[in-house]
Amino acid sequence: MIEFWPDHGPGPLWLGGRAVPPEDLDIQEPLANRLRAWNASYEEWKIPVEGPGDAPWVEEGIRLLRATREALAPGAEVVVTEPWWDEEPIT
Repeated sequence: MIEFWPDHGPGPLWLGGRAVPPEDLDIQEPLANRLRAWNASYEEWKIPVEGPGDAPWVEEGIRLLRATREALAPGAEVVVTEPWWDEEPIT
């Protein structure tokens, strides 16, 4: 199970509590580059925890989450643990 979670520096893909480079998951370079660029622009205020966040940034994250799932299907499950990715998080 791979967790989709942006953070400062590493991410947004995590496996067993450690960040995993997209290439290690056989994600093709164009999507891997998009994931890295998006994660590199992460700032805490962009997540809508205590305020509106950055809607365009979150929307791009939702698109990247879906693209990552498509790229890794059917061999890997990509999950979220926060509510802002337009689906129920796992607990």
